[in-house]
Amino acid sequence: MIRAVRVYPDPVLLQRCEPVPASDAERLVTDLVDTMRAMPGCVGLAAPQIGEPARVAVVDCSRHRASTATNGLLVLVDPRMVDGIGRELGREGCQSIPWYTVDVQRFRRVVVETEPGRLAWCSGIEARAVQHEIDHLDGVLVLDRAAGARAIHRRQDAGAR
Repeated sequence: MIRAVRVYPDPVLLQRCEPVPASDAERLVTDLVDTMRAMPGCVGLAAPQIGEPARVAVVDCSRHRASTATNGLLVLVDPRMVDGIGRELGREGCQSIPWYTVDVQRFRRVVVETEPGRLAWCSGIEARAVQHEIDHLDGVLVLDRAAGARAIHRRQDAGAR
């Protein structure tokens, strides 16, 4: 089911999420994928963005123009970063802060435990998206990661939102 995306300063976006039972995670994954795919250009979505304070997110960069290699649809249930390699500055947007893009320093490659016992290696835009979505699960917004005041950019199409 396609759900409404919560927008800052909604309090659910600012709280650390809790793990959920597998049955709730399945329902959330379905709603997250449906909602993500309904938004052009969206490559990831976390449960708090649809109003659920649960440690569940999805990422799919396979259609993104900057993608060089992906895992396809990544389902992140109670994910945790296992390792990060290299750092780079890149611009990110967020469905929950639609008026801005932000320059953020992130790992270039990551290993993430997508659910207990399952690992995924990610690089490039996919690694950036995974880190962005895990931040949402910890109540951290892209604005919190801004590389300084000049790293926040007003979207040119912001008036249409």
